[in-house]
Amino acid sequence: MKKYPCLIKSVSRLIQEQELIVPGDRVLVAFSGGPDSTALSDILKQLREEINFQLALFHLNHGLRGQEALRDQNFCIEWAKKNNIEIFVEKVDVKVYKKEQSISLEEAARKIRYQKLKEVADLWKADKIALGHHRNDQVETILMNIIRGTGIHGLRGMPFRNEKFIRPLLKTTLDEIHQYLDERHLTYVVDSTNLDQSFLRNRIRLELIPLLKKDFNIKIEEVIFRLGLNLQESLSNFQDEEWPIEKIGQLYRLPINRLIEISDFKKRQGLIAFIKQVKGDIYHITRAHYKAIEYIVKKGKGQTMLPEKISFWIDNGFIYARRGQLLLGNIPAWSYVLEAPGRNILKDIGLVIESFLKDTQVHSNLKTLWCEIDLDKCEFPLLLRNFIDGDRVVINGKEKKLKTTFQLQGIPENWRKRVPILCDQKKILWVPGVLLDERAQVQENSRSILIVTMRAYKR
Repeated sequence: MKKYPCLIKSVSRLIQEQELIVPGDRVLVAFSGGPDSTALSDILKQLREEINFQLALFHLNHGLRGQEALRDQNFCIEWAKKNNIEIFVEKVDVKVYKKEQSISLEEAARKIRYQKLKEVADLWKADKIALGHHRNDQVETILMNIIRGTGIHGLRGMPFRNEKFIRPLLKTTLDEIHQYLDERHLTYVVDSTNLDQSFLRNRIRLELIPLLKKDFNIKIEEVIFRLGLNLQESLSNFQDEEWPIEKIGQLYRLPINRLIEISDFKKRQGLIAFIKQVKGDIYHITRAHYKAIEYIVKKGKGQTMLPEKISFWIDNGFIYARRGQLLLGNIPAWSYVLEAPGRNILKDIGLVIESFLKDTQVHSNLKTLWCEIDLDKCEFPLLLRNFIDGDRVVINGKEKKLKTTFQLQGIPENWRKRVPILCDQKKILWVPGVLLDERAQVQENSRSILIVTMRAYKR
């Protein structure tokens, strides 16, 4: 075995103990160019022959820091070239994603980063995705979870391994990383937003932890890190239960009877598994959210909404979930002529439909379901009705039965006549939460654009 610096030895030992990387693996590293990801990439580069795995890097430009972000991107490309390692680079506009999802900038950057990592990992056929999270990050994460009101899973912090994601530096302190970089004479870039105290994590690192060390316990970081490790070891003794979660189109469902007459702990585990399937994580999910879902499960009816517009509701012995709201009217056939532009309150079916020309000064809550349609492609008056057998829509240049689209979206047959459909005199324009017909879509040369919003009527 080669003679390695102490840090490489300790990381190699952790990789073996936790089986983070095994011979033959393809490992993709999330490479920002910062000290932690630079150290991780260099360590894995030196261990790849000994363990026998392939290595590649991925860099994401979030489009938030202008020239500084471009500097980081160029640094990563040059580093990969110098070390003869394949690198994938992508650029996204996180601000646009933040607006679309109605979440914080910090959360948007985190979610898009993981999403792109998974996409590139699938493209490169990676077995593992290595993240540069270190011991200091773990302490900050646990404290952040406590501040937000976490349960037992939040107290354990980040695991060494979570599906494809691995964290080989999780036992390593930031001081040890900097010492390694100095010993190896490795350069790196510094993200200026790490000093931006509008982010909770930065305030914890720059204000809270120094205060706790000064006034309470000089070894507070070690204590919190050990707390996380202890909980991870304790929870590892509980065998994960298989939950019969089905995915049908955009819908997820779980039989309610699996959540009845079981312990509160098991019930919470089932909900955690369900939420992870729908949302991808349980970030920002609090005790109140779990209680809201447990309440409708206990009643056997009702609905509730979680962060990021995740809807949960009970129907026909199942708890259902999907991203975005699915508005439903009453089942009997109905049709209403709409005033457009204008405001229409349809109390009978419990919906409010508002529309206005795009360039007019109208204040509307576009966080509701909404669309833009080309007025010149519409034959007035517009109307709102429910599904009729034989309805057809145009998607990807082809005419298809709306019934087929409902099936692909996982919308049960007994719901289909409850879905409101916006039409003109000849065709379907919009099925809220499902599709916008191509015959109504706005193009670059569109002259008159109508914005239509739809929401539930609150009596």
